[in-house]
Amino acid sequence: MKTQNMENLLEQYKIDVDFLKDFIGNDTVELQEIFYKRKEILENFEELTIKQLKTFLKTEKKLGKYLPEIKEKYPYLYEKIIQPENEILREKLLDTLMLSQ
Repeated sequence: MKTQNMENLLEQYKIDVDFLKDFIGNDTVELQEIFYKRKEILENFEELTIKQLKTFLKTEKKLGKYLPEIKEKYPYLYEKIIQPENEILREKLLDTLMLSQ
């Protein structure tokens, strides 16, 4: 994915996560869109620059605050989309840490 497209995707993802609280319980379509964007970022994880990676991880930290509530209100979404993405992210972070040593 081109760097500019990734920056736009990351920026939109960051904005969506900033407003995530408004989507929970109100807009399940927008909620799903957030995780589709997240999936696309994860698919291109290896191509992220250091700056993009920092932005993504800061956004993930914000997202983590809402995951318990999302898991409670949307168990199917959590089980089918979010949980597998969390596992992919964990593996990618472990791979990155192993390569940096």
